[in-house]
Amino acid sequence: MMRPISNREEYVGLRNKPANVDYTKQARLGNPEAKRKMLQFCYSCMPAEGGKLKGSKTPSNSVGMDIDFAKDMPKEELESAMKIMIGRVLKMKEDLNLLMLERSASKGLHIVFRRIGWLTQEENLEWAQKMLGVEFDKGAKDITRVFFTPTASDEDLLYLSDDLFVNEEAVADEGRGKKEVEREIKPEVENNGCNNEEQISKEHSNSRTDGNSEDIEERTCSTTDDESLKTSLTYNGLQYKSIVNEFLRQFNNGQTPVEGNRNVMTFELAKALRSICNYDMEFLKQVIPRYDNFPEDEYERTLQSALDEPRKGVSYKLTKVLEALYARQNNEAPKVDYEAENELPPEMPRKLPYPLNFMCSKAPEMYRAAICEAVFAPLAVYVHGVKFRYWDGNVHEPTFMSVLCAPMSIGKGCVRLPINIILEDLLKRDESNRAREAEWKVKNPSAKQKKDPRPSDICIQVLIDNLTDAVFNQRVYDADKNGQRFLYTSVDELDTLKNITSRGTASEVSILIRKAFDNSKHGQERVGADSVTGIAPLRFNFNASTTPRNFQKFFCREMTTGTITRLSLSTIIKPADAKRPVFKEYDSAYKEEVRKLTQRLSSLSGEIPCPKCNEFAEQLCDENEKLAALYGSDSYLTLSYRSTVIAWLKGMMLYVMNGENWTKEIQDYMEWSLRYDLWVKMNIIGKMLDDAQNEEVNATSNRGPKNMLLLLKDEFKIEDLIILRKRMNKSVDLKTIKTQLCMWRARKLVDFESYNDIIRQIKKQ
Repeated sequence: MMRPISNREEYVGLRNKPANVDYTKQARLGNPEAKRKMLQFCYSCMPAEGGKLKGSKTPSNSVGMDIDFAKDMPKEELESAMKIMIGRVLKMKEDLNLLMLERSASKGLHIVFRRIGWLTQEENLEWAQKMLGVEFDKGAKDITRVFFTPTASDEDLLYLSDDLFVNEEAVADEGRGKKEVEREIKPEVENNGCNNEEQISKEHSNSRTDGNSEDIEERTCSTTDDESLKTSLTYNGLQYKSIVNEFLRQFNNGQTPVEGNRNVMTFELAKALRSICNYDMEFLKQVIPRYDNFPEDEYERTLQSALDEPRKGVSYKLTKVLEALYARQNNEAPKVDYEAENELPPEMPRKLPYPLNFMCSKAPEMYRAAICEAVFAPLAVYVHGVKFRYWDGNVHEPTFMSVLCAPMSIGKGCVRLPINIILEDLLKRDESNRAREAEWKVKNPSAKQKKDPRPSDICIQVLIDNLTDAVFNQRVYDADKNGQRFLYTSVDELDTLKNITSRGTASEVSILIRKAFDNSKHGQERVGADSVTGIAPLRFNFNASTTPRNFQKFFCREMTTGTITRLSLSTIIKPADAKRPVFKEYDSAYKEEVRKLTQRLSSLSGEIPCPKCNEFAEQLCDENEKLAALYGSDSYLTLSYRSTVIAWLKGMMLYVMNGENWTKEIQDYMEWSLRYDLWVKMNIIGKMLDDAQNEEVNATSNRGPKNMLLLLKDEFKIEDLIILRKRMNKSVDLKTIKTQLCMWRARKLVDFESYNDIIRQIKKQ
């Protein structure tokens, strides 16, 4: 049975009944039975005979509209999209004649607006969807549709007008809504001047308006320039041209699509913008340019393919674009989502410094980044007794532990041949030393009473991937005593690194990584005469390959130990249209150039300064802090500290390989390497690191209450308090926060004029 609700108090009281509060909570946890028991309202029809809902044919003076977001949308993306849509609805409440706005029990919103009497139920819904630029739920277009209704809390009931309780039949009055539906003129270009006689169809009308029925001008053209035509089209006060440009800024590095990516970018643009272009081909053609002489038929097929994709309402990408434009329009600093801003890795510099330009010259372009990042580890093995002093005063040696982390069967073996060519001279020297060591062992079996001393100049630098602790410790000790040299190994699978220790565990490998990066003391002391005894700084470089999933599994227990921050990560991204890779021959000229380079590295010694490299590294640290604040990412900042050190070490290596000459190419590569390393780390373990850091905070933050004012600056804004409360796992409900601020002000701890102004702490005299 249906009955009218005549006032706000009764409406709110019904929604806040304990049973409905409980059912709402359970429904949001995924209980479908609880959702069916929630309070139900119908907003689009009057009761049928006998007060029944079923069979009602009489529309009411209001319309209920259901908006659903994509079911597979991640929580953070959903909240962001929801926030933008709520803001848009509230901004347009007068034009929409909004009566009620609420969150649904699941991933969506319910909107109730005053009916345009001369339109049908479906036409009213289509009018509202075009006004808002979002698609309504096609399964909720009947006037008898009921809405499962959540509580009346501030989080659920977002807007309520008393006009909702005027329960009357719809009146077919053409006074309201006629202009909104028919007011826009379709621009049509003629050779001389303009023509505004042909009206645009009702389908196209309101998604290009700014939502103000009084201020919208009929758009006519005054030029034959197509670009001017595109500039005149707007959506909610935003020019479509601005929307397209912002999309390209966020998702194409601000570059105009050209042959090679124009198909993909045109498709992505059309897929994102179609929901605010009424899913109409002609509309899209007015908004999206034909980039770089895109053939007309291929251009239209691309747009049609985007239109044929399943409809999921406003896309996440469009949400981020609109959010940035609205924030800029309101002179606000937009929040930047790391994943949206960094969907693709930073583009490698076109002009590479020596020797990277020739080191990767034999490989297809998709492999060059991986090769350039991989060669630092084996090249640095030739450097011995050399120190670099970082801008903070700490001394480092060229330590590189490089992991190529890419999908299987993509060609991770591309780094193997350049590495082997670099190591050729070392392997010959090691072969000679291994023969001498084997000869000494034959002459001095374990049963021999008086053994000859082991030659002290034996030094084997390139290790096999199957060692005992004793052998590894001996190699560390020998390398230090023979000129402070580095050890090195290369493994095709990260998991194989376990074999260089007797325990064979990922935890032991992690300890070695941390010690090697810091050049900490490593070794063992034994009493037995035959036992290996020796302690020396650990200098150890390696190259390893793995897949992203195996990398996560290998280091899953090492998120907060600092192990991953000491690694240099790279990847391989295969373009969608990539051809089968063909490598050029690594000929004798290539090998000879590598040999000259390694000889030059072997001749270096002592501490080598480079003020420009240090100055640039410090500048990068400042930029990292700004980016981390912009992304709101503690993980980005955590990873950036040692990633900057690694990039600086690469810059120093390039500096010495170029005859101690600092160039713009070195600086550009150093910056790219940092951003690239951070991109790979954030994409592979960013979320895991976030979770681990949150767990660590939770584990150490239960020692009693904390004075929040001590954790805030002397002058702060309400947003700073919200962020602090979120980190402390406290409620971020705005009503709770405002109550807290009022309490602080009453106790003369803070002073402010309004919640949106600067809040100043009052210091006791």
